[in-house]
Amino acid sequence: MKVIKVFFDISLLQAKPQDVPFSYPLLVMTVAASIASYILAIGELAQLFGKDISVAPITVAEHLIFAGTVWAILRFHNHSERFVQTVTAMFGVNTMVQLVMWPITGWLMKSAADLSALGTEQAPPPEAGMPLFLMLSLLIWILIVYGHIFKETLETRFGAGLLYTIASWMFTRMMLLLIFDPSA
Repeated sequence: MKVIKVFFDISLLQAKPQDVPFSYPLLVMTVAASIASYILAIGELAQLFGKDISVAPITVAEHLIFAGTVWAILRFHNHSERFVQTVTAMFGVNTMVQLVMWPITGWLMKSAADLSALGTEQAPPPEAGMPLFLMLSLLIWILIVYGHIFKETLETRFGAGLLYTIASWMFTRMMLLLIFDPSA
């Protein structure tokens, strides 16, 4: 339970990734939990976009590529010994955010179904965009938290931490596009 509090405190920018215990079993558990929570939170969205795809292989690949990117950044800065705690912190916090996102995803799916039932003649109700706004807010928050984690791990400025986060996300997305053909 103590480690969950550490993840919660990191998500509130009150703790550092160094506060996470150095533990390979904890790393494996947070990766598995992050993958599972991601599949729960995002899995239904593929149906919303009319794609019948399995998100499990994409999610596993995304987590492996992202972890590899973090390792490369840490290695470049001669901090590869901080990899386990950094990735454990990132995936632990990510799991918490994904669990919050799960009901929001369901709400988004319901709103999308309601909007399609309305047709094009009627204007959507004002609250129809709320789940999308909440998802965007959570995405921005996880960006800030990951920036904080990079800042603390690399002992740099917050802006540099944000840039490393954005670069990691972009590289991960580009690699996923190379591996998984989106037009298929």
